Amino acid sequence: MKRLTPLCAAAAAAFALATPAQAVPVALELYLAADISGSVDGTDFALQRQGFAQAFQSAAVQSAIASVGSVAVKLVDFATGLSVAVDWTLISNAAQANAFAAAVLAAPRGSAGSGDNQSGLIDAALADMNSNAFEGTRRVLDIASEGAQSTGGCASGLVCVPVQTARDNFLANGGTTINAIWLNDRNFFGLDPEDAVNAYEYGALNVIGGANAFQTFAVDFTAFAEAIERKIEREIIGTVPEPGGLTLVGAALLAAGLARRTARRA
Repeated sequence: MKRLTPLCAAAAAAFALATPAQAVPVALELYLAADISGSVDGTDFALQRQGFAQAFQSAAVQSAIASVGSVAVKLVDFATGLSVAVDWTLISNAAQANAFAAAVLAAPRGSAGSGDNQSGLIDAALADMNSNAFEGTRRVLDIASEGAQSTGGCASGLVCVPVQTARDNFLANGGTTINAIWLNDRNFFGLDPEDAVNAYEYGALNVIGGANAFQTFAVDFTAFAEAIERKIEREIIGTVPEPGGLTLVGAALLAAGLARRTARRA
């Protein structure tokens, strides 16, 4: 093993001590992930972008940011892979929130393939949060998607072990919470009885977790703006969601969902 000279050792020790102090403290690191898989057409993509932008332009979200002091926010597009739409941005006032919203609207659609790789997204979010320039009291991953994972052998089933593994690793190694907002995808994914995969059952089993974790649903992208504004406001404040449209992860949800599926098979 190569030995450091006393001078190099001292410099390395000083760097190690200085690096954490250089991280900007914030109440929340919020990693926003937008689905741009093949099922999201140009119109839906535009509505999704507008929804994220309108959330940060809203009085409710700006008031929530003021109440906690400051947040760091990043937006990525994800599908099979992911691409950065707006990199980490410090927001502590209305002007900065509006500037972030403008950057969201100006960001082109990323190039990330056509599948849905939620486990890869979760892994990437954790690595990013553990290496960025911010030190958040809470670290929240907010996933917006209209389908179950389609890679790693999870194309159509309710259970996706790779996503479960990524979620558990996220929560064990620095992440605080994973939340999700689901959108309806034809008769494949949603909350209708005929859907092949129930969005809330899938989310509770595989995706969401951590302190005050929750998931919500938008019937289509025209309903996305209102839903994501409420969701981001709750994530910034860091409280348990209000009932009605926001579903907490828990055994009761899973038990009810499995009971419905059993009844349909009977």
